[in-house]
Amino acid sequence: MSERILRLRPEAVHFREVEGHIVAVDVAGGEYFAVNPSGAALWPALAEGTTLEDLGERLVARFHIAKEQARADAAAFVAVLDERGLLA
Repeated sequence: MSERILRLRPEAVHFREVEGHIVAVDVAGGEYFAVNPSGAALWPALAEGTTLEDLGERLVARFHIAKEQARADAAAFVAVLDERGLLA
């Protein structure tokens, strides 16, 4: 079984990168939100399409944290986006 490809739903969320930060709006809810630096590091990959494994590796490379922690952090971020209906 292959790992799920995670991708932001372009019709569900509009976003901009502003000075290294991501500012986004949940189109359905009309709610603005910003993501922390870890989320900002993951956002471009989610816009393109990626896997949870890749997201964890990005956090390891960027923040020099343990692989297990990086994967857990990435999974938590993905869970929030999924709950909001922002992922395909």
